[in-house]
Amino acid sequence: MTARVIETMGDAAQWAAVEPDGTTPSTEVALADETVVVGYGPDRRATKVTATPLAAGHLVRRALGPVDLSGFTELRLSVRADRPAGSGGLPFFLELRIGTTATPVDDPANTWHRLLPVRAADRWETVRLSLDDLTAVGALTELQLRCLGGTAFTVYLDDVIAVAPQPFADADRALAGRLAGIEIAGAAVPVTVRAAGEPLSPAPALDVVQFDVRYAYDRVVDAVVPRDFTATGARPAVPGDPYDIDYAVAPVAATRGEQTALLEAVLDRLSPVDELAADGERLPTRLVWIPGPNRIGGFLTDVPVLTYRVSVRRTPPPVPPVRHVDDLVVAADFLEIA
Repeated sequence: MTARVIETMGDAAQWAAVEPDGTTPSTEVALADETVVVGYGPDRRATKVTATPLAAGHLVRRALGPVDLSGFTELRLSVRADRPAGSGGLPFFLELRIGTTATPVDDPANTWHRLLPVRAADRWETVRLSLDDLTAVGALTELQLRCLGGTAFTVYLDDVIAVAPQPFADADRALAGRLAGIEIAGAAVPVTVRAAGEPLSPAPALDVVQFDVRYAYDRVVDAVVPRDFTATGARPAVPGDPYDIDYAVAPVAATRGEQTALLEAVLDRLSPVDELAADGERLPTRLVWIPGPNRIGGFLTDVPVLTYRVSVRRTPPPVPPVRHVDDLVVAADFLEIA
């Protein structure tokens, strides 16, 4: 398993808005369930947080059953706000902290925190937060958002997910998830992502085989962008090495009627130019044609096959944070020339 949902953000009543003292209920922050403006979560629900200009320092907290974060390398949070934050010098308006069984949120030893960036207003974004510098050891027991500054804002929040990125396994899971739920004669059709040597599922079924992967030279990006914003600075990050994964999606059918029904159902679920969702990441996906007589994996197929190419990136290792510089002073010694 490469991901674990920490909080679906589907029940605002599970959260409490309090004043900076941590106990007095806040009248400057309001929380509400949202079913129209929703992010990437499968439950189609989000939480709306509205803050007044007097909400600076107020907190939004959620207690959790202990959640083991061992093996996970980052948190992902879906965010949509009515104004940008952290880009172009604009101020941040939300800070995220987490508490654990060993170090609660208010413990001075718990120094892990992140300022939440918003690149553009009124657009869903996935904020990725590294866990390699997590000083709060133990299982996760609490999430806390703190309002910053003195400006009103409205923000929608969706799934908080712990992730250990594995792009090939993530692409398998995303593709199978998109095709799940197809029915033939009222019965659900299984979707199997298998290695070429594994046996087929009995008909009717959808058979998915990854038959190629290649480095995508045309998608190489050298741009460095900041992430993991804290009170002392940010980390530089690159998008990661790009790869294209090719899948053969074939109907397993006993009759021509089942075969055509399965092909049409796949095309209904996955357009020729599309994208898959994998834990808040969007994976560009397109229907491609493999030229030559040996269409797939070096052999001729005896059934019609839809070939999809899914584009992924391998997450690079985290780098140390870069501190913000307010002043730069340059000094020089002048040498006397005779």
